[in-house]
Amino acid sequence: MLALGVIQPSASPWASPVVLVPKKDGSVWFCVDYRKLNAITVSDAYPMPRPDELLDKLGGARYLTTMDLTKGYWQVPLDADARLKSAFITPLGLYEFLTLPFGLKGAPATFQRLVDQLVRGMESFAVAYIDDICVFSQTWEDHVSQVRQVLDRLQGVGLTVKAEKCKVGMAKVSYLGHWVGSSRLKLEPAKVEVIRDWPAPHTKKQVQAFIGMAGYYQRFVPHESAIATPITELCKKGKPDKVVWTEQCQEAFWALKEALVSGPVLANPDFDKPIVVFTDASDTGLGAVLLQEDEKGERYPIVYLSKKLLPREQHYAAIEEECLAMVWALKKLEPYLFGRHFTVKTDHSPLTCLPQMKGANAKLLRWSLLLQDYDMDVVHVKGSANLIADALSRRGGPELPQVTGQSDPTQFSLEGGIDVRM
Repeated sequence: MLALGVIQPSASPWASPVVLVPKKDGSVWFCVDYRKLNAITVSDAYPMPRPDELLDKLGGARYLTTMDLTKGYWQVPLDADARLKSAFITPLGLYEFLTLPFGLKGAPATFQRLVDQLVRGMESFAVAYIDDICVFSQTWEDHVSQVRQVLDRLQGVGLTVKAEKCKVGMAKVSYLGHWVGSSRLKLEPAKVEVIRDWPAPHTKKQVQAFIGMAGYYQRFVPHESAIATPITELCKKGKPDKVVWTEQCQEAFWALKEALVSGPVLANPDFDKPIVVFTDASDTGLGAVLLQEDEKGERYPIVYLSKKLLPREQHYAAIEEECLAMVWALKKLEPYLFGRHFTVKTDHSPLTCLPQMKGANAKLLRWSLLLQDYDMDVVHVKGSANLIADALSRRGGPELPQVTGQSDPTQFSLEGGIDVRM
């Protein structure tokens, strides 16, 4: 960082500790613990762009190019006062940042202000979300010219892009959780594939998990109880633990799955309404669901998530598994959450103290630091109020497709991988 001109020796009265985490490739992940500084920092009210408005612009484009800024935050200089507050302690002395460090509360809004200024005057063919820029055009000739204009603007202000992360002249791209381009706008399959790929249950416990999840949304599914009758009959007292799966059960199963991923149940996000994320972990997997409430207090799911635990993760302590579920889910849902206030609900009460995490557990401390950028409240709920995330965690599932602007969440959770915006 000294060689790159990112830091310099400091005589600041401020100081934050450093956390160094070894990664599996032998390198070290460097993170400054700014939690105390963030606690007394006045929030930057600069608005984050609404993903739905950005996607409306991109959906009808025939040609798209996406660009990812290299080490985005480090391309933003700090003024003298901010440099003093960014100081951190090392065995070699006190240093301070010359550029915007990762982990500061106001960093997302500051960087969004920068990229908005960058594309100002080019809004008809360029949008930006944090460090992800997308150029969209109807004709190839226009696209070549407009990509050149964006690159010239980047060069003019001294910003660089990471070439290997760029997609140039594509008919469609994955952006902010959607497939866009070719005059179409489609939901990312990851939103519904967890439910669509749910296998037929073989035991009474598996039946109860699925029925519990389906029943949670019964007010949105016409005649849900009648449709589910052949399946609920399998849960009656005296029925064998290994269920007899009939053709009627399979038809009801298909009907319920289709109802859960269509119609009024799976909603598009409204960023003017409160956002709630439920997370949960079981012995075999992680689960999460992103919800929003309407004016009547009814909750609509927006995204379902599920992931099977790796063998080494299955040996984690309960609090580590629950914390892993939270970190993994928030990184997956970052386009919906970053720069906005939201609530995380978990049935594991110790996680409510995660923002103040201290002690010798390196995993929990590292994960707590990774979540510094998020403006969130962590709330404990009873297990009976967390049915969906609980059912998804027991389902497990394949690794879901990545969304532009995100990295592999297992890198964060297991190896302390480099920050997603670096």
